[in-house]
Amino acid sequence: MAGANGYKAKYDYVELRVERRDEHWRLILTDTKRGESVELGEKFETPAQAQDAAMAMAQHHIYEKHNDTLLSRSVLSWSEY
Repeated sequence: MAGANGYKAKYDYVELRVERRDEHWRLILTDTKRGESVELGEKFETPAQAQDAAMAMAQHHIYEKHNDTLLSRSVLSWSEY
């Protein structure tokens, strides 16, 4: 994972990105249905730790914040960018 700018995955209508910021990694969710962007306040030491938190963030955003029904299965496939 060294040298990567970040990682991205798509879950239903949200896009998830893990990006390096200084000495840590951040998790950002973009809601393509509503045009919202949310950054999780937590800082992660590794991209894998941020990726582990991504599913819970996406499901919370869709279920709790917007009371929507999920269409996708509970699997994320990450790609480097």
